[in-house]
Amino acid sequence: MNLGGWVKTARPGKRAAVCAMAVIAGISLTGCGAVESFNKQTADAWSVTYEVTVTGETINAVDQIVYLESPGRGEASAETTVETAATVNDAKNADTATWRETTIVTAEDDAGVAATPRKGASATCRVLLDGEKEISTKTGAVGERVECRVKTPAFAE
Repeated sequence: MNLGGWVKTARPGKRAAVCAMAVIAGISLTGCGAVESFNKQTADAWSVTYEVTVTGETINAVDQIVYLESPGRGEASAETTVETAATVNDAKNADTATWRETTIVTAEDDAGVAATPRKGASATCRVLLDGEKEISTKTGAVGERVECRVKTPAFAE
């Protein structure tokens, strides 16, 4: 019984408004993440082939290879390290062998490879787009580490 006093009742309109604001805020935050995820998934990316060709005495492997690749489409390049990798002999030249790796690099991001040849050998590195177009090359001295590094181009509009 209430004799002249106010009875406190729930305000369904106010609660509904607060809940609606919370839902809208949650959707907005999730939406931003979805847009970022969509942009990464649709980002331009190149198929990049790294080559290290060794010439000289010891050509059966290359040591301390470091190359850049995108962990996922639209992500920045990160280093991948291979301590030792076997090479494939050139059928036309017995003193030459090549290590090759193909990966993905986001357009307008860094691509690069570095490697150390074994004793008595020199190394040449190359960075190729789509396995064909050379965008970087460098030859090192006998026994010296060689490094190629370049920013991948933007895609044509």
